[in-house]
Amino acid sequence: MTTAPLPSLEARVTLYRIGMGFAALQFVQAAVDLGLADALGEEPRPAAELATTVGADADATGRLLRALARLGFFAETEDGAFRHTELSRMIRADAPWGAPDVIRFGWMHVPMTVLQHTAEAVRTGEAAFPKIFGTAAQSYFVNDDPDAGAIFNRAMTANTILLNNAPALVAALDPKPGETVMDVGGGQGQLLRGLLEAHPDIRAVLLELEQVLPSVDERLRPEGELGSRVELLAGDCREAVPAGADTYLYKHMMYMWDDETVVRVLRNAAEAGAPGARVVVVDMLLGGTSPFEEIATAVDLLMVLMGGGKRRSVDDFAALFEKAGLAYEGIRSIEGDQSVLLTARVR
Repeated sequence: MTTAPLPSLEARVTLYRIGMGFAALQFVQAAVDLGLADALGEEPRPAAELATTVGADADATGRLLRALARLGFFAETEDGAFRHTELSRMIRADAPWGAPDVIRFGWMHVPMTVLQHTAEAVRTGEAAFPKIFGTAAQSYFVNDDPDAGAIFNRAMTANTILLNNAPALVAALDPKPGETVMDVGGGQGQLLRGLLEAHPDIRAVLLELEQVLPSVDERLRPEGELGSRVELLAGDCREAVPAGADTYLYKHMMYMWDDETVVRVLRNAAEAGAPGARVVVVDMLLGGTSPFEEIATAVDLLMVLMGGGKRRSVDDFAALFEKAGLAYEGIRSIEGDQSVLLTARVR
């Protein structure tokens, strides 16, 4: 047995907190699967009552709730009942943020399998995902495992809501009256919906892969309340983008691709847009000071595992805009957001 002095208590607790991180994720996943947050109303309830409501064992439910309370999901009262916390309210099925899908994706077989190959990917610099699944990540989610792809798409929508200050981004975009904004790869259309609601005098285009369009927000569909002002188009921005937009918006995409792909995507906008059209990139910056920096650095490493992408500096983006034939204009921070807004113009 070693006689060396023990590391600090803080260091030891941190070590075991990280070491048990896989369990913490599964505990929250279990709460989502059981519907514990949905079963708990405004008043505290004993674990046994909640267990009866969700059809679970009373003793095991109590143990799960105590473990979750240490993570901030639920809180135990002095008399042994449990009440909601801000975190536990987030994972209710009727909550508007989509947080359960963030948890579902984190525990899904795809990221868990890929993460097991981190050391190999760092050692070789080669992406793990194509080696494991035989194809690129985007192709896999669309063609090989659409169920996983659906969870991924919903998780990305949740990220749009939870990691970003959408009202601040809408304000920063500030489209002019009569402008047409094309959200390129806009997913289920959360940001575009916010833009249309805030600016009743603009029109919009949502360009997405054909397989994603059926999941677009119902308010943006032709029969929806905003449908008369938005066009839903199927397409791959790596191949081409339609002409006619005043603003081409690329939100949280560029970090997923290598420099060559980013230049190709931006050049497609430069060729499609009329002179003076805006090209706006919303992305995480390398070395940022966001409160989400821990998440951003993890995403940066995940791009090594997934293949191709990375976080970039302002200078990196400026150079990519220029290579694509665009005139870089500058950067704008977005309050309470993990990302920044970078703008260029079609020459």
